[in-house]
Amino acid sequence: MPTGYDLLEHSSALRRHWLRRIAAAIIDALIIFIPIRVFLLFIDSPYQDIIAGVAAGIAWFLYSCLLEGTYGKTIGKSLLNLKVISVKENENLSIHKTFIRSVPKIFWYIFLPLDVLIGLAIDGDPRQRWSDTIAGTSVIMYTPELKRVAKIARRSRNKEKRDVEKSTMSPQDAH
Repeated sequence: MPTGYDLLEHSSALRRHWLRRIAAAIIDALIIFIPIRVFLLFIDSPYQDIIAGVAAGIAWFLYSCLLEGTYGKTIGKSLLNLKVISVKENENLSIHKTFIRSVPKIFWYIFLPLDVLIGLAIDGDPRQRWSDTIAGTSVIMYTPELKRVAKIARRSRNKEKRDVEKSTMSPQDAH
């Protein structure tokens, strides 16, 4: 069975998927880290970097659990049209599942990269981090509802135009 590393080499779709996930993680990290860093500017402590790292990890964990458990996506994922889903059919995503998949974010500087590397090294869905495998979740691309509705409306208008054109053509034009 090929690993995610084998598939990354040959699949541009998988590379794009992981680039989107990394970009979404960077956006989410900035949303979490910047306010914490600004807050710590007002605190005089020789351990600011340690405090920032731990506070950011806890905040990122809570942020991810709540947003993914409630909406299936964080702000970063939403901006990049990614969504967390349960891999089991007919099972909704839950806070419990997002809790499990978000644990590596607490110590993001060590466990999050390891989570990705292990996920790509094991058999299974190459779109999953190791914690996704344990939680029974996956991250997928999705088309937001408004875009989907607009696409359906465009198709409908185009079909109506073709139908009108066919009905207004004379029998000689049809041949």
